[in-house]
Amino acid sequence: MAADWAQAYLDAWNAHDSAAVTSFWADDGVYPDFALGERVEGAAAVRAFVDAMETGFSSDYRFEPGTVVGDGEGYALEWTMVGTNDRADHEHGLPATGRSYRVPGVSVGRVRDGRIVENRDYWNLADYLQQVGLMPSPEDAVTTGG
Repeated sequence: MAADWAQAYLDAWNAHDSAAVTSFWADDGVYPDFALGERVEGAAAVRAFVDAMETGFSSDYRFEPGTVVGDGEGYALEWTMVGTNDRADHEHGLPATGRSYRVPGVSVGRVRDGRIVENRDYWNLADYLQQVGLMPSPEDAVTTGG
């Protein structure tokens, strides 16, 4: 179940289809994204979050699957988020840079009756910001004093 389910879930994200992504969610699902400091509650809010990914982040984002473990009640899914920072993120005050990114992450969640009731995403926001040119790397900060 875990690998097929996870691939179908990532396929929905990769199709940039918020309705398809939301179909995996329970109406009362909770989605904390710790890197962004956001907590999305409810399937309708998850749909709005997915829509915001494309309109205010990246038009070509995709998730490449990694290791998946699950038992029908919970899962852990490694993924790599890949794309181009080609859209300004007005909600977070970030400009588009046109630079590409490749950021690993993991989703850990619980499922009830085949639908997500909680999904916690863990990924490194600083890694993303450095790759798209919105934050100096630690090495650059040391050499430039910034």
